[in-house]
Amino acid sequence: MAQRKKPDGRTRRTARPTSGRRVEGRREQRRDLRRTDNGRDARTSADRAEVASGSGVVDSAPATGRVRGLSPKRAVVLALVLSVVALTLAVPLRTYFSQRSEADQLRSTNSSLRQEVSDYQAKVDEQSDPANIAALARDRLQFVMPGDKALVMQFPTAPEKSDEQKRAERRAGDPWYSQLLESVSTPAEK
Repeated sequence: MAQRKKPDGRTRRTARPTSGRRVEGRREQRRDLRRTDNGRDARTSADRAEVASGSGVVDSAPATGRVRGLSPKRAVVLALVLSVVALTLAVPLRTYFSQRSEADQLRSTNSSLRQEVSDYQAKVDEQSDPANIAALARDRLQFVMPGDKALVMQFPTAPEKSDEQKRAERRAGDPWYSQLLESVSTPAEK
């Protein structure tokens, strides 16, 4: 490549006139390589010899590192772009799904709370019924309606229990292993 000076003082590289021929030669060789006959190279043996001797302009081997026409640089850039897009979308998607599950949870909580409210409302309605109030007053407070005769039954209190009876009741409530231990540890009374 030749270097030329720009008017501002910087140098600039320019292509030589022969480089255009090289590029065209490379293109022709690539076209020749692509033309195959039943999977075989269609070029003549003379062309192959020319390329093998080094007099050819371009190496006839196909470009290595390419996968279906995608160069390694482009593959890396594509992978980076895809990962950035995935990371950009990950946070909003996670937020969306967490809020969706929270909304479902709140709906179920609301339905259970509505059921509780309806149960409590039924109890309030029952408590405000005059017939229910009168029945509760008779049972709990022993009220009597006008014209009714009140009859109160008083039962005598049970006699006081002796200390032995209290101990026997306490022992009856103990588990079997403590009763066994107590029977072994205390001497028999005569």
